[in-house]
Amino acid sequence: MGVSKADLVFVKSATVTDTNANGGRKSYSAIANRQKFNLFPRVTRPERMAGITRYRKEFLWNKNASLETAFSVLAYMLLPSPAGDRFYLAAGTQSDAQGDIDASYQWAGGGALNSAITAGAQAVSIMFKNNDYAIDNAKTLVINSHFLTGQTIDAGVKAFDAVYYDGSKWIAQSAPNSDAEDVYPYGTYLGSNKVFSYNSNGNIEYLITQNNSYTNEILYAGNGSQTVFTGQTTDHTPVKANTASVKYTIGGQNYTATDNGSGAITGTSISSGTINYESGAVAVTLSAAPDNSTNITIDYTERCYSWSGNVATIKTVEQLANNYATANTYCGVAITLGDIKTSVSNKAITGSGAFDETKIVLDNIGTVDDTWTLTFTSATAFNCVGTLEGSVGTGAINSAFTPTNANTGQKYLQIPANAWSGTWATGNTLQIKTGPAAATLWLKEVVPAGTGAFSENGTLMEIYVE
Repeated sequence: MGVSKADLVFVKSATVTDTNANGGRKSYSAIANRQKFNLFPRVTRPERMAGITRYRKEFLWNKNASLETAFSVLAYMLLPSPAGDRFYLAAGTQSDAQGDIDASYQWAGGGALNSAITAGAQAVSIMFKNNDYAIDNAKTLVINSHFLTGQTIDAGVKAFDAVYYDGSKWIAQSAPNSDAEDVYPYGTYLGSNKVFSYNSNGNIEYLITQNNSYTNEILYAGNGSQTVFTGQTTDHTPVKANTASVKYTIGGQNYTATDNGSGAITGTSISSGTINYESGAVAVTLSAAPDNSTNITIDYTERCYSWSGNVATIKTVEQLANNYATANTYCGVAITLGDIKTSVSNKAITGSGAFDETKIVLDNIGTVDDTWTLTFTSATAFNCVGTLEGSVGTGAINSAFTPTNANTGQKYLQIPANAWSGTWATGNTLQIKTGPAAATLWLKEVVPAGTGAFSENGTLMEIYVE
């Protein structure tokens, strides 16, 4: 039947602190939807005055009991914080901790539509809360206009409460089941008389950002004596960093110089070289002149976005199918989580026995991230120890081995008798790694120094599953 909304649960990481140890493996502690401080703690006045950046890790756990896969999952933020802080979203690993976070983590986010869109357009202008959000080529951009503005709200309803439209106003009331959540007449109150609710007047689109590459564009012509070349630009701008390759010929030999991601061009016989990613201007000085009647050319990829202050204009592959107004439309850059399912990998054997790891049966609820070592105590018997879970019992190759995860009551894994073959002996080992049916996300909250108090703060994140 496939994965349902009720099968997908957010849980915290095993360690939740404000230290480098924060994060790590998946816990079993669920994160309640719409609940205050469900993941991040209250920001104190001293923290607001001094400024703080805080990280929290969460796991999207696919608990489908029939072992179904959650396919092609995306996660994205739509609604930016209404307070002076801002939130970011990045992909993580099953075991990374806050101390592992480095420049390779790409922090995406969402914002309000900055300019109205007419159907057929291939560019979207988004007002972010800062200009340091990660945007990239060939990524999914989500546009959602299911935000109802100017609504009548019952007294006592607070921001991020579950609400129901009773025919005249929105009242505090939860949907009868998870599938009805945020589907009209149910929704989430966002404050300022705005409600998020999937309704017949709204639209949602998933678009891919452009990723156009160009080759052999001529920048300059060599004449056998000139070594300094300036003044020419690429035909398409802006240029994506780390994609520029400048090609030239000296003494009949072809050479290629490349950009370093910071605007410098380096390569054989290049004394100095620069590229302005925004304007596309390329300048190179060579220690030897390119050959007469040869061209200096460039290969590069056009960057799909440009910033003007906190507004990013993003080009898309597809034409937008609908019109969108700024008042009720928000956009998010999606994090690709892929298929959420269990996995087995890294088989290693000592001894002459054989093992077919494809026969292992994993469980969406019981399987964890761990490396298991099965050590033989005779020709048929073994014990099983997880690097993290510890000892989970003993088994034999002539019957199914099914250790139970005490936290869930479901199996860590099941090894059937037909997975074993060959001859095993005392001291032989089998090692395998299992992965849970969970995807990892890091969230980052940045509170600039001097941020004002705001009691009804929050953000809106959505999950898409094929």
